[in-house]
Amino acid sequence: MSWEIQRTDGVAVVRMNSNPMNVMNELFFNDLDKAFLTLASDHAESPVVLTSSQRAFSAGLDLKYHLSLFASRDEEEMRRWYKRFCGALLQVFTYERPVVAAVNGHAIAGGLILALCCDYGVCVDSEARFGLNEITIGFPLPSAVAQIVLYALGSAVTRRVITTGFLYDSQDAVSLGFFNESRKAGELLSHCVAFAGQYGPSLIPGYAFSKKALRREVVANMKGVCADFDRDLPATLCSRGVLKSLGGLVETLGKKK
Repeated sequence: MSWEIQRTDGVAVVRMNSNPMNVMNELFFNDLDKAFLTLASDHAESPVVLTSSQRAFSAGLDLKYHLSLFASRDEEEMRRWYKRFCGALLQVFTYERPVVAAVNGHAIAGGLILALCCDYGVCVDSEARFGLNEITIGFPLPSAVAQIVLYALGSAVTRRVITTGFLYDSQDAVSLGFFNESRKAGELLSHCVAFAGQYGPSLIPGYAFSKKALRREVVANMKGVCADFDRDLPATLCSRGVLKSLGGLVETLGKKK
């Protein structure tokens, strides 16, 4: 596991460290799986702070990796990826402890959705950008994943941020409800640890029950009607338009490097 877990003042601080931008690929998903298994076994009574050791919290899906996957037109492999992606988000969304996101840098697309899976979010007050830009790169947002955004942001804001694909600064991100508050970089982690630390072991059982009660309908929809709807997703992912859009973006990013 590339991620680090350190216990600080009774709080399990998880630092994502899969790659320089914490883009989501097989290594990232493996790290997430192992981290939350470790939390459940070794830090069962601890609230969690999820942050990054890198300059970005997470820049979303690894486009080069996923372009190769979708170009293969292997529908079974794409369905396996879909299950992996949704399962990773659900591990965070359903974790039966308080989870606070200390968003220390860019959180874009899947990276922002990961932050929205947490119970409370604090972003850095800096030049970082936040948003759901899938539509601007031609990527379809799975119905199951959209349920998390709807739950966190409400229908009006969700429609706005998904259909425009804009990226926002910290002030606008807090106003839109992406995060509960912002903090200066030097204060971010300590503030999040202090906030999470108010939920001691005696509060965990009640917190866990309430969290499950709040989120059970979302989880049921993700695993039920949304999964049925998303069965048509592979056909869109390997469509000419999606592959052309992702291919162009990967080429542009490669030139910039």
